[in-house]
Formats: sequence, structure tokens, C-alpha cells
Amino acid sequence: MDNTLIFIGSGALLCLMPLAVYLLYLSHLNRRIPPTLVSGPWDFGGVLLGLAGFLILSGPLLLSLVHSAWRSYLFGNWAALRATGAREALAGSLMSVGYLIVLATLITFLLRRRRPVTAIYNVMPDRVEETVVGVLEDLSYSFRRTNGELEIATKKASEPVDPASQFFPATSATLRIDRFPSMAHATLRWGGAYSGIRPELEAILPAALPPPVRNSMAGWTITAALAVMVAMLLWLVVLVVVVFVPPPN
Repeated sequence: MDNTLIFIGSGALLCLMPLAVYLLYLSHLNRRIPPTLVSGPWDFGGVLLGLAGFLILSGPLLLSLVHSAWRSYLFGNWAALRATGAREALAGSLMSVGYLIVLATLITFLLRRRRPVTAIYNVMPDRVEETVVGVLEDLSYSFRRTNGELEIATKKASEPVDPASQFFPATSATLRIDRFPSMAHATLRWGGAYSGIRPELEAILPAALPPPVRNSMAGWTITAALAVMVAMLLWLVVLVVVVFVPPPN
């Protein structure tokens, strides 16, 4: 029983520590003024680091439990299990390695998908589009609204393009703005030939964006981080008691 508690407690600490750090990081982002822009891969990478303990431990543990249940159903008793122990241990190891390979492949794919995305923290989401439009005008970029997106000419023009005109530069970038008012959060989703305009616009945008009057996400995330750290402290106390306090005679 003591070994089981030590195993569970150590796993819980390993899972909860990255999560607590990530929640503290989120609280910091939701308090910063001016608003903070985070590239999509870095933003998603933060989520992965926060869940790293669960992703690394939970998958192999679940596979191990499924594998053990399958062996018990197939062979029926302990003697039969021991007779096939080496072969089954190899199968279990291959399953764990396969899980980690699939996980790494999926993470790489999702990180690549997040490249055209920029996350904006601690912002008034309803003011993002008008601010982006103002920055584009200051930078002398021609643009028009189409299908809920901004279509931006990648070459600067001395005269703006008429939004009703059918003639627009063939090489252009698209920008869709997703808003999350309750979280004081927004995302920029780029498309087309955005490699030139994106860094130029995002270098100016943070200083131009207005922060929210009140961002409740900062309080929620710091509260969640403190709750996770309290849970970690309780698990640590249990581990200390189990390891160092001798059982009564």
C-alpha cells in the first residue's frame, strides 16, 4: 500500500507542477500592459508544457492498464502470465514507444498548423479590428473587407484600393480576427502571402491596442494556480508521512 501511495503521489506531483507553472504564466500574460502578442506555436507549446505530465504519464499508464486487462482475460491466471512474461513485456514496451512516437508526430503537426496564428492576451477584443485597420492605414497598406476577413495588398500603394473595385493585387494576404470577449483574448489568423506584412504590423500593434478595463481571467488563472499548488503541497505531505513516519506497532 505504501509503495502504491508513493507511486501515485510522485506521478501527481509530476503532472501538477508543469500545470501550476503554466497557469502562473497565463496569469502574467493576462495582467501585462500593453497587450501581449504570442505566436501560435509558442502559445500552443505553452499548453503542451502545462499538460506535459499528463501526456507523458497518462498515455503509457492507460496502455499498461489495457494491456494488463487484456493479458488477464486471455491467459486467465498468474502462472500463465508468468510463462509469457518476457514476450508480453516486450509488447508493452513497444506499445509505449509507439504512443510516444504518435504523440510526437501529432504535436509536430499541430505546431506547424499554428504557424499562421497569433494570440493576443489582455486586450479589448471588440477594438482589435479597428486598431488593425488603423495600423494598416498608417503603414500605407491597401486592404478591403471580404468574407469576414481583411484582404491586404502586400505591396504598399500611394492611393488606397476602392473596396468595391474588382481590381485588387493578385498577391495579397488575408487576416481573420477571432474574438473571445469573456477571456479578454483575440487571435489573428493569417493566410496568403503574409510573410512580409505580418512582422511589420505585429511589431506596432501591441502599443496601439487598448487593454481591457478589467480582465477577470487574470484572477481566475492565479486562483487555479494556487489551487494546484495546494494540491501539490497536500500530496507532498502525504509522501513525507508515508516515507518517513514509521507505521505503528
